[in-house]
Amino acid sequence: MSKKRFIVRSIVALLLVAAAHVFVLPPALAAPEDLQEVLKMELEGNKVGAYLKLKEMAPGGDPVAQFKLAGYYHYGDAGPANFALAREWYDRAAKQGFPDAMLGLAVMNARGQGSPVDKRTAFIWLTIASGLLKNPTEIKEVNGLRDMYKSELSTAELNAALAEAMAFQPVPENH
Repeated sequence: MSKKRFIVRSIVALLLVAAAHVFVLPPALAAPEDLQEVLKMELEGNKVGAYLKLKEMAPGGDPVAQFKLAGYYHYGDAGPANFALAREWYDRAAKQGFPDAMLGLAVMNARGQGSPVDKRTAFIWLTIASGLLKNPTEIKEVNGLRDMYKSELSTAELNAALAEAMAFQPVPENH
């Protein structure tokens, strides 16, 4: 093989490897030290500082930062509660497959926080989260709540909700 051909093949191979990394990168995760900084601020009672740091981190696609920011909006930990923003951030983290965010959305849907009461959607998020959780105690609690909402759905609603839950595929945010 000629030297020129070898160089061209090497460049093509490198470009393919580089392209593969662009298309299969995991979601952008916050640096562990950033999350540690948030935790430290929370432990010190600096909720506003933690909230401001999370506001910087969450748009980068980290589901943990998104979930934590959603909680600040949901419960008004650093200012007035804002259910619309809580739902937005829970939703972004949940769509990436973060079960705690799914539970946050389920609570908001079941209570009608930021939208009308929607037990069907709460059931869907609880069903998906149950399949992702690792702690048997949490799974049992989530399943109990899910089954309570299940009893409030018609057969058609239940079948549609189960189909939607089974079709769920997490989609990482690539920023």
